[in-house]
Amino acid sequence: MAFIEIEKWVHQSEWAMHDLHSHPHYEFYFLSKGSRSFFLSNALYKLEAPAIVAIPPHVMHKTEGGAFERYNLNVSVDYLNDFEKESLEKKALCIMKPTATEAAELLHILSLLENVDRRQKYGEYILNTLFSYFVITVSQLKSAGQTPHTETKSSIPPLILKVIDYINENYDQKQTLDELAKNFFVARSTLIYNFKKYTNCSLIDFLLNVRLTKAKELLLNTKKSVNEISELCGFSSSNYFGLIFKKKENLSPANYRKHQKNKR
Repeated sequence: MAFIEIEKWVHQSEWAMHDLHSHPHYEFYFLSKGSRSFFLSNALYKLEAPAIVAIPPHVMHKTEGGAFERYNLNVSVDYLNDFEKESLEKKALCIMKPTATEAAELLHILSLLENVDRRQKYGEYILNTLFSYFVITVSQLKSAGQTPHTETKSSIPPLILKVIDYINENYDQKQTLDELAKNFFVARSTLIYNFKKYTNCSLIDFLLNVRLTKAKELLLNTKKSVNEISELCGFSSSNYFGLIFKKKENLSPANYRKHQKNKR
């Protein structure tokens, strides 16, 4: 089933997302107040309000930091018309810094979206029209087009960035932490310590999250069996894959595939 949903959240103290995560829909993350450390795909950034991030499906992300105010606008791929799809593809993985005037306009549109009564006559039409206006506004941001690789990164050592890139490219390889450390000519304990220190995520959790993200993408976009997907994503066995998947998603891989397809 096609869907669109919006959420405003104000947090007055230090807060961090529990874990890296991904989802099969688009997300706009609009930081209206405060600052956040934002892990996106394979790099960590410092976001200062106002800032907006366009997160495409199946991309891992996580935020942490002090007091903040933000809007999340989530929309399924099948909710989008052709113009919106093309616009979002251009903004995928972009971190944008709107001017004060642009930020005020975005806040106005998001507030209108948040307050639409979908039960009223033409409620869904109003929601859809406002969303299209939001996409048009974002597509015209002057500071758009900056991708993660051209933004200023937080002070993550080159070694950790190389490990992140390596895992993203070689998640299908059945490597131990010892083998991974050997590839980068560093002690296992040193690699584990520094990865956690600079990403706030353990190395094994990061690897599992990359594998699970790829697995979810294959479950939704291919007809491959659970056993095949387990193998393609580097899990030691389909049973282990199933246990880890259910622990993270509260659904078996097969039920996740069924549940997500029923939403389309």
